[in-house]
Amino acid sequence: MVMATPMLHALRASFEGEIWALGKPSAMHLYNGLDLFNRFIPYSGRGIVAFLDAVTHVKRLSFDTGVVLPHSFRSALLFFLGSVRTRIGYGRNRRGFMLTKTIPHSTSVPEPMVEHYLRLLDALGVARDIEEPLLRVTEDEERRFDERFLDVAGDYVVFIAGAQYGPSKQWPGEHFAALADLLIEQCKVRVYLVPGKGEEGISRRICENVRHRESVEVKEMDVRDLKVCLGRASLVIGNDTGPCHISVALSVPTIVILGPMDERYTFYKSPYVHQVAKELPCRPCNRKACDRDHECLRGITPEQVMGKAEEVFRCQAGRD
Repeated sequence: MVMATPMLHALRASFEGEIWALGKPSAMHLYNGLDLFNRFIPYSGRGIVAFLDAVTHVKRLSFDTGVVLPHSFRSALLFFLGSVRTRIGYGRNRRGFMLTKTIPHSTSVPEPMVEHYLRLLDALGVARDIEEPLLRVTEDEERRFDERFLDVAGDYVVFIAGAQYGPSKQWPGEHFAALADLLIEQCKVRVYLVPGKGEEGISRRICENVRHRESVEVKEMDVRDLKVCLGRASLVIGNDTGPCHISVALSVPTIVILGPMDERYTFYKSPYVHQVAKELPCRPCNRKACDRDHECLRGITPEQVMGKAEEVFRCQAGRD
Protein backbone atom coordinates (compact mmCIF):
# COMPACT_ATOMS: atom_id res chain seq x y z
CA MET A 1 0.00 0.00 0.00
CA VAL A 2 3.06 2.27 -0.11
CA MET A 3 2.31 2.91 -3.77
CA ALA A 4 -1.10 4.36 -2.87
CA THR A 5 0.29 7.23 -0.77
CA PRO A 6 0.42 9.82 -3.60
CA MET A 7 -3.26 9.14 -4.34
CA LEU A 8 -4.21 9.27 -0.65
CA HIS A 9 -2.18 12.46 -0.13
CA ALA A 10 -4.04 14.25 -2.94
CA LEU A 11 -7.39 12.97 -1.70
CA ARG A 12 -6.71 14.27 1.80
CA ALA A 13 -5.56 17.67 0.49
CA SER A 14 -8.69 18.15 -1.62
CA PHE A 15 -11.41 16.75 0.61
CA GLU A 16 -12.77 18.71 3.57
CA GLY A 17 -14.96 15.96 5.00
CA GLU A 18 -13.96 12.91 6.98
CA ILE A 19 -11.90 10.16 5.38
CA TRP A 20 -12.03 6.74 7.01
CA ALA A 21 -9.79 3.77 6.30
CA LEU A 22 -10.67 0.11 6.58
CA GLY A 23 -7.95 -2.52 6.77
CA LYS A 24 -5.54 -4.55 8.83
CA PRO A 25 -4.25 -2.65 11.88
CA SER A 26 -0.69 -3.82 11.20
CA ALA A 27 -0.79 -2.39 7.70
CA MET A 28 -2.43 0.87 8.75
CA HIS A 29 0.55 1.70 10.97
CA LEU A 30 2.43 2.24 7.74
CA TYR A 31 0.58 5.55 7.35
CA ASN A 32 1.35 6.87 10.84
CA GLY A 33 2.46 10.50 10.73
CA LEU A 34 0.83 11.33 7.39
CA ASP A 35 -2.55 12.46 8.77
CA LEU A 36 -4.35 10.88 5.85
CA PHE A 37 -7.37 9.53 7.74
CA ASN A 38 -9.76 10.83 10.37
CA ARG A 39 -10.71 7.39 11.66
CA PHE A 40 -9.94 3.75 11.13
CA ILE A 41 -12.03 0.55 11.02
CA PRO A 42 -9.92 -2.53 11.82
CA TYR A 43 -10.58 -5.50 9.53
CA SER A 44 -8.44 -8.63 9.52
CA GLY A 45 -9.78 -9.86 6.19
CA ARG A 46 -10.02 -13.42 7.52
CA GLY A 47 -13.17 -15.47 7.90
CA ILE A 48 -16.84 -14.91 7.24
CA VAL A 49 -17.56 -13.59 10.76
CA ALA A 50 -14.98 -10.79 10.47
CA PHE A 51 -16.29 -9.97 7.00
CA LEU A 52 -19.92 -9.72 8.11
CA ASP A 53 -18.92 -7.63 11.13
CA ALA A 54 -17.13 -5.21 8.80
CA VAL A 55 -20.17 -5.06 6.49
CA THR A 56 -22.43 -4.25 9.46
CA HIS A 57 -20.05 -1.55 10.67
CA VAL A 58 -19.78 0.07 7.24
CA LYS A 59 -23.53 -0.07 6.68
CA ARG A 60 -24.26 1.56 10.01
CA LEU A 61 -22.00 4.52 9.17
CA SER A 62 -23.76 5.28 5.83
CA PHE A 63 -20.73 6.33 3.79
CA ASP A 64 -21.26 8.57 0.78
CA THR A 65 -18.25 7.35 -1.24
CA GLY A 66 -15.94 4.38 -1.06
CA VAL A 67 -12.70 3.90 -2.99
CA VAL A 68 -11.81 0.23 -3.32
CA LEU A 69 -8.02 -0.04 -3.55
CA PRO A 70 -7.56 -3.84 -3.55
CA HIS A 71 -8.57 -5.77 -6.66
CA SER A 72 -10.23 -8.62 -4.79
CA PHE A 73 -13.86 -9.57 -5.30
CA ARG A 74 -14.39 -9.53 -1.53
CA SER A 75 -13.26 -5.92 -1.07
CA ALA A 76 -15.86 -4.68 -3.58
CA LEU A 77 -18.50 -6.98 -2.08
CA LEU A 78 -17.91 -5.46 1.36
CA PHE A 79 -18.72 -1.94 0.15
CA PHE A 80 -21.62 -3.25 -1.96
CA LEU A 81 -23.26 -5.06 0.97
CA GLY A 82 -22.34 -2.15 3.23
CA SER A 83 -24.57 0.14 1.10
CA VAL A 84 -21.83 2.66 0.32
CA ARG A 85 -23.62 4.96 -2.12
CA THR A 86 -20.78 5.62 -4.60
CA ARG A 87 -18.28 2.81 -5.05
CA ILE A 88 -15.21 3.45 -7.19
CA GLY A 89 -12.58 0.94 -8.23
CA TYR A 90 -11.16 -1.23 -10.96
CA GLY A 91 -13.60 -3.72 -12.45
CA ARG A 92 -11.27 -6.69 -12.29
CA ASN A 93 -12.14 -10.20 -11.09
CA ARG A 94 -15.71 -9.92 -12.35
CA ARG A 95 -16.69 -7.42 -9.70
CA GLY A 96 -17.68 -4.49 -11.92
CA PHE A 97 -21.41 -4.95 -11.26
CA MET A 98 -20.80 -4.09 -7.59
CA LEU A 99 -19.17 -0.74 -8.39
CA THR A 100 -21.03 2.42 -9.37
CA LYS A 101 -17.98 3.79 -11.21
CA THR A 102 -15.57 1.36 -12.84
CA ILE A 103 -12.05 2.37 -13.88
CA PRO A 104 -10.81 0.61 -17.02
CA HIS A 105 -7.73 -1.48 -16.40
CA SER A 106 -4.73 -0.71 -18.61
CA THR A 107 -3.68 -3.83 -20.55
CA SER A 108 -1.50 -2.43 -23.34
CA VAL A 109 1.73 -1.87 -21.36
CA PRO A 110 2.68 -2.55 -17.73
CA GLU A 111 1.22 0.25 -15.63
CA PRO A 112 3.23 1.44 -12.60
CA MET A 113 1.26 0.92 -9.41
CA VAL A 114 1.63 4.58 -8.42
CA GLU A 115 -0.06 5.62 -11.66
CA HIS A 116 -2.59 2.81 -11.26
CA TYR A 117 -3.78 4.32 -7.97
CA LEU A 118 -3.50 7.91 -9.18
CA ARG A 119 -6.00 7.16 -11.95
CA LEU A 120 -8.61 6.69 -9.24
CA LEU A 121 -8.24 10.42 -8.55
CA ASP A 122 -9.26 11.18 -12.12
CA ALA A 123 -12.54 9.35 -11.54
CA LEU A 124 -13.07 11.39 -8.38
CA GLY A 125 -12.26 14.67 -10.12
CA VAL A 126 -9.36 15.28 -7.72
CA ALA A 127 -6.16 16.99 -8.88
CA ARG A 128 -2.86 15.18 -8.41
CA ASP A 129 -0.09 16.73 -6.33
CA ILE A 130 2.83 14.44 -5.42
CA GLU A 131 3.83 11.54 -7.66
CA GLU A 132 6.33 9.73 -5.42
CA PRO A 133 5.39 7.56 -2.44
CA LEU A 134 5.95 9.25 0.90
CA LEU A 135 6.10 7.85 4.43
CA ARG A 136 7.04 9.33 7.80
CA VAL A 137 8.29 8.03 11.14
CA THR A 138 6.59 9.50 14.20
CA GLU A 139 8.22 10.47 17.49
CA ASP A 140 6.26 7.72 19.25
CA GLU A 141 7.61 5.17 16.79
CA GLU A 142 11.16 6.44 17.36
CA ARG A 143 10.76 6.21 21.13
CA ARG A 144 9.19 2.75 20.96
CA PHE A 145 12.01 1.48 18.75
CA ASP A 146 14.71 2.85 21.07
CA GLU A 147 13.14 1.02 23.99
CA ARG A 148 13.00 -2.29 22.10
CA PHE A 149 16.20 -2.22 20.03
CA LEU A 150 18.89 -0.46 22.03
CA ASP A 151 21.63 -2.30 20.14
CA VAL A 152 20.56 -1.16 16.64
CA ALA A 153 22.68 1.95 16.23
CA GLY A 154 25.61 3.38 14.31
CA ASP A 155 26.23 2.74 10.61
CA TYR A 156 24.33 -0.28 9.39
CA VAL A 157 22.92 -1.83 6.23
CA VAL A 158 19.58 -3.65 6.15
CA PHE A 159 19.02 -6.75 4.00
CA ILE A 160 15.53 -7.67 2.81
CA ALA A 161 16.21 -11.27 1.80
CA GLY A 162 12.68 -12.63 1.52
CA ALA A 163 9.74 -11.91 -0.75
CA GLN A 164 6.11 -12.79 -0.11
CA TYR A 165 5.72 -13.45 -3.85
CA GLY A 166 8.03 -16.47 -3.59
CA PRO A 167 11.46 -17.74 -4.71
CA SER A 168 11.29 -16.14 -8.15
CA LYS A 169 11.86 -12.76 -6.48
CA GLN A 170 14.50 -13.97 -4.02
CA TRP A 171 18.19 -13.43 -4.68
CA PRO A 172 20.09 -16.54 -3.51
CA GLY A 173 20.90 -16.68 0.19
CA GLU A 174 24.55 -17.54 -0.46
CA HIS A 175 24.82 -14.31 -2.49
CA PHE A 176 23.43 -12.27 0.41
CA ALA A 177 25.94 -13.96 2.75
CA ALA A 178 28.87 -13.16 0.46
CA LEU A 179 27.65 -9.57 0.09
CA ALA A 180 27.43 -9.19 3.87
CA ASP A 181 31.09 -10.19 4.20
CA LEU A 182 32.09 -7.70 1.49
CA LEU A 183 30.21 -4.85 3.19
CA ILE A 184 31.63 -5.66 6.61
CA GLU A 185 35.20 -5.93 5.33
CA GLN A 186 35.22 -2.95 3.01
CA CYS A 187 32.72 -0.52 4.58
CA LYS A 188 33.00 -1.41 8.30
CA VAL A 189 29.24 -1.56 8.80
CA ARG A 190 26.91 -3.91 10.63
CA VAL A 191 24.30 -5.84 8.67
CA TYR A 192 20.79 -6.54 9.91
CA LEU A 193 18.41 -8.95 8.22
CA VAL A 194 14.78 -8.04 8.80
CA PRO A 195 12.52 -10.91 7.72
CA GLY A 196 8.82 -10.79 7.07
CA LYS A 197 6.39 -13.32 8.48
CA GLY A 198 7.47 -16.83 7.56
CA GLU A 199 10.85 -15.65 6.23
CA GLU A 200 12.84 -16.03 9.45
CA GLY A 201 14.49 -19.25 8.27
CA ILE A 202 15.84 -17.59 5.13
CA SER A 203 17.53 -14.87 7.17
CA ARG A 204 18.97 -17.29 9.72
CA ARG A 205 20.50 -19.49 7.02
CA ILE A 206 22.16 -16.43 5.51
CA CYS A 207 23.65 -15.53 8.90
CA GLU A 208 25.03 -19.05 9.25
CA ASN A 209 26.94 -18.66 5.98
CA VAL A 210 28.52 -15.29 6.81
CA ARG A 211 32.16 -15.44 7.93
CA HIS A 212 31.89 -12.27 10.04
CA ARG A 213 28.94 -13.49 12.09
CA GLU A 214 29.64 -11.07 14.93
CA SER A 215 28.59 -8.21 12.62
CA VAL A 216 25.38 -9.76 11.27
CA GLU A 217 22.10 -10.27 13.09
CA VAL A 218 18.47 -11.13 12.37
CA LYS A 219 15.92 -8.69 13.80
CA GLU A 220 12.22 -9.52 13.79
CA MET A 221 10.08 -6.37 13.77
CA ASP A 222 6.53 -5.21 13.25
CA VAL A 223 5.81 -2.51 10.68
CA ARG A 224 6.30 0.38 13.15
CA ASP A 225 9.75 -0.81 14.18
CA LEU A 226 10.58 -1.69 10.59
CA LYS A 227 9.93 1.89 9.50
CA VAL A 228 12.34 3.26 12.10
CA CYS A 229 14.99 0.64 11.35
CA LEU A 230 14.86 1.30 7.61
CA GLY A 231 14.68 5.06 8.11
CA ARG A 232 17.94 5.09 10.09
CA ALA A 233 19.85 2.73 7.79
CA SER A 234 22.80 3.91 5.73
CA LEU A 235 21.61 1.64 2.92
CA VAL A 236 18.90 -0.96 2.29
CA ILE A 237 19.52 -3.87 -0.09
CA GLY A 238 16.81 -6.31 -1.01
CA ASN A 239 14.53 -7.99 -3.45
CA ASP A 240 11.78 -6.14 -5.30
CA THR A 241 9.33 -6.32 -2.41
CA GLY A 242 7.36 -4.20 0.07
CA PRO A 243 10.03 -3.26 2.64
CA CYS A 244 12.26 -1.85 -0.11
CA HIS A 245 9.38 0.36 -1.23
CA ILE A 246 9.03 1.52 2.39
CA SER A 247 12.71 2.51 2.62
CA VAL A 248 12.55 4.46 -0.64
CA ALA A 249 9.43 6.27 0.59
CA LEU A 250 11.44 7.19 3.70
CA SER A 251 14.16 8.73 1.47
CA VAL A 252 16.73 6.02 2.25
CA PRO A 253 19.12 4.85 -0.51
CA THR A 254 17.85 1.43 -1.58
CA ILE A 255 19.36 -1.14 -3.94
CA VAL A 256 16.68 -3.34 -5.48
CA ILE A 257 17.79 -6.66 -6.96
CA LEU A 258 15.58 -7.51 -9.91
CA GLY A 259 14.72 -10.97 -11.19
CA PRO A 260 12.18 -12.18 -13.77
CA MET A 261 9.44 -9.75 -12.79
CA ASP A 262 8.80 -6.64 -14.87
CA GLU A 263 10.03 -3.70 -12.79
CA ARG A 264 7.80 -1.29 -14.70
CA TYR A 265 4.93 -2.31 -12.41
CA THR A 266 6.71 -0.94 -9.34
CA PHE A 267 8.82 1.77 -10.98
CA TYR A 268 8.62 5.47 -10.18
CA LYS A 269 11.18 8.23 -10.42
CA SER A 270 13.15 8.60 -7.20
CA PRO A 271 16.77 9.50 -6.48
CA TYR A 272 16.76 6.83 -3.75
CA VAL A 273 16.11 3.80 -5.99
CA HIS A 274 19.11 1.94 -7.45
CA GLN A 275 18.26 -1.13 -9.48
CA VAL A 276 20.53 -4.07 -10.32
CA ALA A 277 19.52 -6.50 -13.05
CA LYS A 278 21.02 -9.08 -15.40
CA GLU A 279 19.52 -8.50 -18.81
CA LEU A 280 18.67 -11.62 -20.81
CA PRO A 281 16.53 -12.05 -23.95
CA CYS A 282 13.81 -13.79 -21.89
CA ARG A 283 13.64 -11.15 -19.17
CA PRO A 284 11.17 -10.00 -17.92
CA CYS A 285 8.99 -13.09 -18.11
CA ASN A 286 6.92 -12.56 -14.93
CA ARG A 287 6.98 -16.30 -14.29
CA LYS A 288 7.21 -18.04 -10.94
CA ALA A 289 8.69 -21.17 -12.52
CA CYS A 290 11.62 -21.09 -14.92
CA ASP A 291 13.39 -23.83 -16.91
CA ARG A 292 16.59 -21.76 -16.71
CA ASP A 293 16.55 -21.66 -12.89
CA HIS A 294 15.91 -17.92 -12.94
CA GLU A 295 19.32 -17.20 -14.41
CA CYS A 296 18.46 -13.49 -14.57
CA LEU A 297 18.31 -13.38 -10.76
CA ARG A 298 20.95 -15.94 -9.82
CA GLY A 299 23.38 -14.45 -12.34
CA ILE A 300 23.64 -11.17 -10.40
CA THR A 301 26.84 -11.53 -8.39
CA PRO A 302 27.58 -10.22 -4.89
CA GLU A 303 30.45 -8.22 -6.45
CA GLN A 304 28.01 -6.45 -8.79
CA VAL A 305 25.77 -5.43 -5.92
CA MET A 306 28.80 -4.41 -3.86
CA GLY A 307 29.90 -2.17 -6.71
CA LYS A 308 26.50 -0.50 -6.72
CA ALA A 309 26.69 -0.07 -2.93
CA GLU A 310 30.08 1.62 -3.21
CA GLU A 311 28.67 3.92 -5.87
CA VAL A 312 25.77 4.86 -3.57
CA PHE A 313 28.12 5.51 -0.64
CA ARG A 314 30.31 7.76 -2.82
CA CYS A 315 27.27 9.78 -3.87
CA GLN A 316 26.23 10.16 -0.22
CA ALA A 317 29.73 11.29 0.76
CA GLY A 318 29.68 13.85 -2.05
CA ARG A 319 26.40 15.33 -0.82
CA ASP A 320 27.65 15.48 2.76
